[in-house]
Formats: sequence, structure tokens, C-alpha cells
Amino acid sequence: MNMDTRASVSIVRCESYEEAKLYEAVAQVAREGGMPDVAGKTILLKPNILSDSSPEDCITTNPEFVRATIKLLKNCGAKEIHVGDSSGLHSPTFEGKRCGIKDVCDQEGAIWEDFTKNPTEKPIKGTGRILPMASIIDKVDMVFSLCKFKTHQLMYTTGAVKNLFGTIPGLHKSACHVKCPNRESFAKLIVGIYETVKPAFCLMDAVIGMEGSGPANGTPRSVNLVLGSTNGIAMDWAQAVIMGYDPKQIPILKEAARRHLLPSIIDYPLLKADAVVVPDFQRIPIREKTQFIKTLILPFFTRGVQKKLQRREPKPLFDNSKCIRCLRFVNICPAKALTLSGDESAERRERHIYADYSKCIRCYCCHEVCPVNAIKIEGKE
Repeated sequence: MNMDTRASVSIVRCESYEEAKLYEAVAQVAREGGMPDVAGKTILLKPNILSDSSPEDCITTNPEFVRATIKLLKNCGAKEIHVGDSSGLHSPTFEGKRCGIKDVCDQEGAIWEDFTKNPTEKPIKGTGRILPMASIIDKVDMVFSLCKFKTHQLMYTTGAVKNLFGTIPGLHKSACHVKCPNRESFAKLIVGIYETVKPAFCLMDAVIGMEGSGPANGTPRSVNLVLGSTNGIAMDWAQAVIMGYDPKQIPILKEAARRHLLPSIIDYPLLKADAVVVPDFQRIPIREKTQFIKTLILPFFTRGVQKKLQRREPKPLFDNSKCIRCLRFVNICPAKALTLSGDESAERRERHIYADYSKCIRCYCCHEVCPVNAIKIEGKE
């Protein structure tokens, strides 16, 4: 932990997405959280659009939250506002229509960006990796992370830092899970992306969040908060406290501390995070540290041991009675561990999901993209 740094996280109450009340809350956290001067600047807003789902599902940043942010930036003199994300399965026609964010862009004069067009190769800080990233990042003055208050099956929480994973276009994200198959290595990648993008400000939609089996198949939960900060790591620390986690057990925050990115002091100018803890929030249980023993045996042996230990993580389980055979789970699986059994000429409803758990890396990407909640995690639901 940095011994000489301080970060401020503004937390205010907001009990609905009603336009006037939400704008007031967003403006207040922007002011109290230290939002930089945007006058004359070109801004990219990066909401969380894990899948293009209805706002009522609470999988995405609410479109009214995006609207309030666009209006605030325009009122503060922003020159131009761009909005974009890349979902896990990014089709050529993906525009964030069903979740309502594209319509908000059209109504408010913001420009929707397709992150898959001409991505730029960038070295990811602290990882030694080079990944394609949305080229719009190099064309704007500032990036704002507009995240959603949610649990995450693999990383326990998803917030301002993890939200920037969506700057990696389409199925390139799945390849990242193969290269970084456990919580520790994936957290290292995510923090590296955060350091590479360097968002100027972060806003969290916690009016209605998600508890339980997030980030896509959990349950909407009224939290009635909006958070804002120039420091996404500090914001994610506050989110963990509000959910009832020990932030030191969250992989992304542990990695941030290891890199000396975690502020030594986190101020809450308005409400304190520990004063708004949701006492019965349904969290994803913290598992014992995955002892991948990088430092205990010679690196020559590490890869095989990692794979064996990763397979001890809970398995995704498939309910064929619910499955609609949309094949999203097959297309997104980075380890190619999932297939639809039977003759391809047979009707899909007659075919069944087959999982090769010897290949499965427990990244839970299939669980994230399932539109009908047909995938459960072993021992948890």
C-alpha cells in the first residue's frame, strides 16, 4: 500500500433513476469526488454492457445513469462525448440498443463507438503483454469509467477497474482468460489495463446493483447509492466494503496493493462506506487463495500445477431443460471446452450441452453470457 497517497470517494444516496434526482446525485459525486475540468475536452464514457440486456436485468449500467453523465459533461462545457463498450460476444451490429444506451446517445448528442473497428495494439502495463484496445482511447482527452455495482463469479466484485476490460474488443477478451486462467493472473491483467487506460474519473451506478451470482445471472438489489472518484481502485474498495467484503480479499485490490497503487488513505467526503453496508447482501463466497505456487517450485513445473489446481474451482453446471441452444456459451468459451452434442442436422432442442471439464479453466465466461440463467456454479446455487 502506498504510504503517502490519499484518494477521495464520494458516496451519495439516490433511490431512483428519476431524471432530476439522478442528475443531482451524479453532479454531487462529481463535485465532491473531484471530477476534473472537462471544458473544451473530448470524453469517452465506458459503461458496463456485459451483454445487451434490458435495463431491468441490472446487467448493464442503467441508460438513465449514462444520460445524467452526458448531460452533466455537456453542462460543464465538454466539447464532444463518445460512448462505447465491447460485450463478451460482440456481433457486427452491436450498438447497445436493447439496454437503452444507444438510444440515450442519439437523444443526447453523444457519439456511439464501435470498439472492434481498427483496434490499436497496446502494451499492458506490468504484464509484458500486448493486446488490441479500442482505438478511440487515443483520440479522446479523457476516459470515464461508468461501472455497475455487481458481484462477479470469478473476481467476487466488478467495478471501476474491471469495467475497463471492455476496452479489449470482442473475443480477444476470451483469449485473455486462457492466458490468465486464475484469479491472481487475471487480476494482474485487469490492473494492468486500468493503468494503461488511466481513466480520469469513475462513476458507479449503485442505485440498483446485482447480488448473488453476478455479473449476469444474479439478482437485482436496491442499494440506493451513487459513487464517484478520480481513483477507480479506491472506488472499488468502497464498493467491497458496502457489499460486506473484506477488501483485502478481493483479487483486483490485492494486486493493486502489490503494485503500490492502493491509496494509504481513502476519504469518504459524504457518506462513509461502512455506514452504508448492506448487511444481508448476497456475496459470492471467498475461496482460499489459489496456491499456484509460482514461488515455491521451479517455473518449469508451474504451468501444469496451475492447471490442476484451477480445476479444483467450482464447475459451471448446465441445465438442458432451460438451455435454448443459442450457442453463446460455445462461441465464448476460451478453452474450447463446450460443445453441443449430437448430429448437427438434428434440431437444437434435441441436442445437449457437453462440457469437457479437463479443458475447462473455470473462467465462467459461459455463465456470464447465458441469457436464460441455464448455467449454475457447482455448490453455490
